[in-house]
Order: sequence, then C-alpha cells, then structure tokens
Amino acid sequence: MKIKQYIPLLAAGLLLFASCNDSFLERTPKDRQSDASFWKDGNDAQSYVNGIYLYLVQPENHTIMTDCYTDNAVPVHVGAEQGALSAGTSTSSNPHFLQLWNDAYQGIRRCLVYKEKITDVQMNDKDKAQLTAEVQFLEAFFYSTLLKYMGGVPVLDHPLALNETMPARKTAEETYDYIVGLLDKAAPNLPMKRAVVDHGKPSAGACYALKARVAFYAHKYDVAEEAAAKVMASKQFKLYDNYGDLFQPVAETCDEILFDREYIENPKNSKEGSKIGLFFAPIMMGGWEALSPTQDMVDAYPCTDGKSIKESPLYNPAKPFENRDPRLAFSILWKGAQIAGKAYDIKQLGDGSHTRTGYCMRKYMNPENDGINNYDWTNFIYIRYAEVLLTFAEARNERLGAPDQQVYDAVNEVRQRPSVNLPALPAGLNKDQMRTAIRLERRLELAFEGIHLFDTRSYKTTEKEVTKPVMGVDDSGKPFQVEVRKFNPNRDYLWAIPLKEIDLGKGVLKQNPNWD
Repeated sequence: MKIKQYIPLLAAGLLLFASCNDSFLERTPKDRQSDASFWKDGNDAQSYVNGIYLYLVQPENHTIMTDCYTDNAVPVHVGAEQGALSAGTSTSSNPHFLQLWNDAYQGIRRCLVYKEKITDVQMNDKDKAQLTAEVQFLEAFFYSTLLKYMGGVPVLDHPLALNETMPARKTAEETYDYIVGLLDKAAPNLPMKRAVVDHGKPSAGACYALKARVAFYAHKYDVAEEAAAKVMASKQFKLYDNYGDLFQPVAETCDEILFDREYIENPKNSKEGSKIGLFFAPIMMGGWEALSPTQDMVDAYPCTDGKSIKESPLYNPAKPFENRDPRLAFSILWKGAQIAGKAYDIKQLGDGSHTRTGYCMRKYMNPENDGINNYDWTNFIYIRYAEVLLTFAEARNERLGAPDQQVYDAVNEVRQRPSVNLPALPAGLNKDQMRTAIRLERRLELAFEGIHLFDTRSYKTTEKEVTKPVMGVDDSGKPFQVEVRKFNPNRDYLWAIPLKEIDLGKGVLKQNPNWD
C-alpha cells in the first residue's frame, strides 16, 4: 500500500517548511511559520510533523554508501567525495560531512519548533501525546545518526535564532543519555506496531529497536539486550520469508520492518521517490553502478552446508556461485547473473563509471524500474527485525560467560529464514566462537544497509578490515588487486565535524581528533 494517508499532508507541509539553506548554521529562518494561520488544530500539527521525515539520513550517500568505507565494497567514482572517504584521504571539508550535519540539525530544529508550538494546539490529549512521541522518536533518530558518525554533538534545547552560535558539544555519553531519554519518553505513548495505514511512522517497537542499537554501539549490552527483548516479546514482528523480496515493493508493509523511509508510487521528484536505483543499479539498467562489492565480501558467504568456502566440500572454484548462501545472489550481481531479464556483464570493468571489482549491488534494485526512467518507489528500511534478533544475540553473548540457548535461537532464526535455510550453528561454541559467528551473520544479513561500518567501529576492527587489499575478478574470472586503502586509527573512527560549522562556531564547536 503505497499511497499513505499522510502523503498529501506532507506535500502541503513542504510548501511551508522545506525551504532551507545549504548550511543549517546560517540559520536564515525560511521555515518560520505564519502563526496567525497555522498551529490551530491537529491537522496543522500533523502536517508539520510529516515534513520532518524529509530530513532522515539519506539512504544513498550516507547509508548504503557507507559500506564502501569497509571491507564490503569500494566506490566506483573515486574522484568524488566518497572516493576520498574510502581511500582514507578525506579532509574536514568533505561535502558528505556537511550534508549529514545539515540534514540532522534541520530535522532537529523542526522537532524543537514542534515542542514550542504544540502546547497551544487544540487536539485530543491522547492524539497529542502520540504525535509528540512521534517527534521525540524522530529527534532521537537524528541525534543517533550524528552520534554514530561524529560522536558527541551539541544537544539543543530551543530552535537557534538567526546568528545564534551553536553551543558546545556534549560528550558521547551525554548524547547517548539524551537519545535514550527521548526514546523512553516516546515508547509508552506509541502503539507497539503501527497499522498498515500508518506504516512508516515510529512505533514503540521502533523506539525499543533504536534504543537497542545505540546501546549496543555504546557497549551497554544489558540495556541493548533488554530493549531488543521487548521487541521480541511483543510477538508483533517477524522475519519475512523471502529475503530477496524483502527489499522490493511487495514487502513494504511486512512485519519485519520496524522503521523505514516511505516513497510514493510513480514519484515525480526526489522528495516523493528514491534515488537508490539511480545510484546503485547496474549501467545496463540505467543506474550509476556506484558501489562495487569486494571479493572479500563475496567470499564471506558460506556454502549451503553452513561451512566457509575454504572448508565446504560443496564449493567448486570453477562454479563459485553454486551451492552458496542464498543471500549472496539476493545481494550481489556477478558476471552472467540475471536481473530485469538481462545478464550482468563486466566488459567495461574499471573504466571510471562501471564496476571496479567485477561485482555490483543487487539488493534494493527493482527490476520493474528497468531503465531508471523514474525515481524508485521501493521504501528504504532503516530498522528491521533481523537486526533486533542479532543485536539481542550479540549483546547477550557479551554478557554471559558462554552462549546459552536464547543466543543460539536468535541467530538461528535469522539463518533459517525459509528463503535462506542455512543449518543451525554448531552446538558447543564458546563465547569467542559465537562472537565471530554473530559478527559474520550481521555482515551478511545486513549488507548494504548502512550497518557494517558502525559495527566495525564498535568492534574497533575497521582499520584491520578496510586496509586489506581490495580484490576483484576480471572478465576472464582472473583475480586482481583493485587497491590498498589507508585508515588512520587516531582519526578515522569518527567523521569530522564539518569545517564550515567549526568556522561558524567561533571557537565553541571543537573538532574531532586529528582532523584538519
């Protein structure tokens, strides 16, 4: 069901609220409301809130593309800003940093304006409490985005006035506490799961899942386990049977999705539709083929017996894609693989606009949008139940001396999704072995979903993984080295605060360590 009730209100809200400068900190108040004609009733408030969703972290540049800064992939367009990020040569003036900052703080500003105005709006108390909880979740989501990319950030208590200086940064711990406080306030006033007509709006389940994520990355494993367990105990969510279809329009309202970015069928512009296909679909479908999965990523998928390609008797180097974890074919295109009735080819490998490794991303590619003649209409999933299960399993494993049956059950539920159907993990794993198994499961299950970079940052393994030689295969199937990347462990575990904002901060806003 693509045409949501709140889409027409969103369009109205855009006319009022979406005009923004390149930099939030310039603070030209183009989104200031005409209060004489607005903020009268619940419809006005809901229209305003709908406009906030536009500022959720971009699925393309700032989510999917982050796999290019890990061992999962490399960017095709090496001369662009993502190329510098991948190679470890970026500076604090990289546009990606400013785009992310602007989106998050524009969203936060709108949340703060809502808090100022909602008190006097005439609407049902229960409806007001639920709408306020929706805004609290969105504010938490914006801050959680900033926290995982940049560490502790300024936490605002009012919409900044024109030329008002951004306050000093909070610590990562203080930012984390603020996020968790918002989620704890929001959850009791939201339904555990949204009705189909309101799909895409936050629920209590989404609050607990986001809390589990931020706690997991903060190494607060007891909090992460408890929050994830609440989602699981609700029995409101479950894995979608078909892993490949999960990332297509057919599954957009399924019970696996806790929070996503909604798009409209037949979108007219980038506010109504997605650019995921344009960014990542193969050239033969009309996309930019902007992400190239690495050979290391391809090789990480086990065979159907659950064993690695180094251990399994099912693996045949002459036919490397047979008898493999089905998620490989659902996620990655290789030479000869079919999509939209066409066979993927790599004859123009490494020419600057085609794959650099011999592979292309398949997940989220909609064969119905062949030609990319329109914006995509496939919703982008920010949080789904498989992540909740794996977070629960990993957090619990970290807390225990050895994995118990609850840990096994959660991981095996993901592995044994009907369309994946891998064997259960072997019994008798110790804590370290289970940790390794869960981390691999997260890498494969959540590939190209904007998760892996932050997993490796949390584990402090990004340096080791990103500096491995990047390998690919040429048109004849021969392996070759694509590049060797740099990573500064004293700098690159966080993105820079945008240089422009440091300059505007007049000495109050401090930069992350070792950025220029």
